[in-house]
Amino acid sequence: MAHVRGATADPSVASEHQGWRGPGTHIPGVIVAAAFHQDGKRVVGDVHNKHKAVVIELTDDTYQRLVIEVDDPRATVEFREGAVAPR
Repeated sequence: MAHVRGATADPSVASEHQGWRGPGTHIPGVIVAAAFHQDGKRVVGDVHNKHKAVVIELTDDTYQRLVIEVDDPRATVEFREGAVAPR
């Protein structure tokens, strides 16, 4: 969690152009699972259902963004926010 700057639920991210794709799988409208190079940043993504996509912004890590599919995007974002909230 020390490397996580923020997280957002964002269904549109799976449809966006992610940049130059490295090894992985991309079938438009079906699956995106790969590492990408986008505007000098490294992004890793694995999304089958765009409505379950979460974008996790990272700092001081190999990748700057993770675009992943989770069962409950809202709960994932809320968990992240609660994990870094002041106690």
